[in-house]
Amino acid sequence: MSRPVAAAQAPAEVYLLRGGVVGIFSTGMNDIGSLLAQRGVNAVVQGHTSWNTIASRIIMERQKFGRAPLALVGHSFGADAVVKIAEVVRREKIPVNVLISLAATNPDPVPSNVKRAVGYYFSEHGWGLPLAAGPGFSGKLSNRDYSGDSGVSHFNIDKQHAIQDEIMQLVLWSVGQ
Repeated sequence: MSRPVAAAQAPAEVYLLRGGVVGIFSTGMNDIGSLLAQRGVNAVVQGHTSWNTIASRIIMERQKFGRAPLALVGHSFGADAVVKIAEVVRREKIPVNVLISLAATNPDPVPSNVKRAVGYYFSEHGWGLPLAAGPGFSGKLSNRDYSGDSGVSHFNIDKQHAIQDEIMQLVLWSVGQ
């Protein structure tokens, strides 16, 4: 008797979305993506305007291959966009293992399909807002205020090596690496 063929499973995916309007901002997302790729993680770096295309891709991949770990990381407008992606995939019952927001400008509430959300923000000068739980959210949510760190700003938070290392650990843990 032959063994049943195991169903194909989608590999873990990490999407990193850059902010800014001309593609010259949020270059720290490229650095994080490269570090993840060196660790064998499928990391895709895109501009924030591609959020809808990314959400569609995630849905198609899950329909084709089934569940797989998913991590969403964004900076500035990209941070707003990863919350939008999480909401779109929530409607398809797709879980998000971790959502990381760096200096979001106007984030929607974190949807209920997110298992862990971490927001890096600035309470004192408003260039980066904390995350808030949306209806039905039961995951773990933490926000980290960097207002007291004079060396960190909206424009360089994604390039801070200590923060990049922390993001790497969160992502690697969330995708089982």
